[in-house]
Amino acid sequence: MIHRSRAAGLLLLGAALLAAAPGRAAENPDRVAVVQRAIDDVFRPAYRDLAARAGEMAAAEDALCKAPSEAALLAARQGFAGLVTAFSRIEFVRFGPIMQDNRIDRFLFWPDRRGVALRQVQALLVAKDEAATTVEGLRAKSVAVQGLNALEFVLFGTNADSLTTPDGSFRCRYGAAIATSVSATSGEIAKGWDDPEGIAKAMTHPSADSPAYRQIDDSLDEIIGTLVHAFEAIRDLRIQPGYGDTIAEANPKGWLYQRSELTEASLQANFSGLSELYDRSGIGSLLPPAQHGMDASIDFEFANAGKAFQALTVPLAVAAGDPERRDRVGYLLIVTHSLQDLFADQFAPAVGLQAGFSSLDGD
Repeated sequence: MIHRSRAAGLLLLGAALLAAAPGRAAENPDRVAVVQRAIDDVFRPAYRDLAARAGEMAAAEDALCKAPSEAALLAARQGFAGLVTAFSRIEFVRFGPIMQDNRIDRFLFWPDRRGVALRQVQALLVAKDEAATTVEGLRAKSVAVQGLNALEFVLFGTNADSLTTPDGSFRCRYGAAIATSVSATSGEIAKGWDDPEGIAKAMTHPSADSPAYRQIDDSLDEIIGTLVHAFEAIRDLRIQPGYGDTIAEANPKGWLYQRSELTEASLQANFSGLSELYDRSGIGSLLPPAQHGMDASIDFEFANAGKAFQALTVPLAVAAGDPERRDRVGYLLIVTHSLQDLFADQFAPAVGLQAGFSSLDGD
């Protein structure tokens, strides 16, 4: 009996030590709940929606190729708008399935400061390289000719009107290959998030032998990092290149999606997606009671971003070069900077998190 009691005591001690180990039962349930909500209420539905919009885009492009017409081209362009909006809501998530197999670069090659994508896409269209009209052949090529900015040029760039005639056959089939590839990639990403043994489990059940998620705060760092680096990227890679340091340096071609006139829609979706991540995950609930006012400050700045977009009566590319409207774009920059500072310098330290290194800088 003495030996049994001693053995039982050792088992209980072992269980207690195991429970206290990082990534085990000792994890704060409130912090685990934030990660679970982010997965269930933000990441999974956003990627499912992206897959659905990408499927619609692929179907519209295929229909255009089979029966070229003005109406079919309009439908394809509308499909592109839906795809861009869906992607923009979730594009700054830089962990999980989208970071595998060069998926993020195959989705959007940006920033492209040297105009690599434009040159390569134009050269491909001139050469009429048939290898680019199949998904397999396309994926063997540079990522610069595979993503949304390449598809934008196909649908909206020079000679895009040829898509309504038989003369645009190659261009259309190339666009169809891009759309089909993007659709397949979107489906792979959504499937990865829905996999019960995949990224969702790794983030909500951290373990000491995990290369990325050894404790729940590693998962929370991914979320706060998304917020911090997203606003940094919006400011430095989305707005500043077109806005310029002075009105003389305003560059209409520096705005992403300027050909399709989807710059504003994409940016608004960026802000909406980040606001949803903050709200639906409930990460603000982790703030200490004495700092709950920060939650209201964040909501206030998100509302200011909405007001900044409402104040725009012309495209950002036009407003940035207009002395009477430029300050409205400048205000959007200020709001973006404020949100980045709030999350990086105040929120993250207050809840014991760190944003980590940014992978959004591009080339």
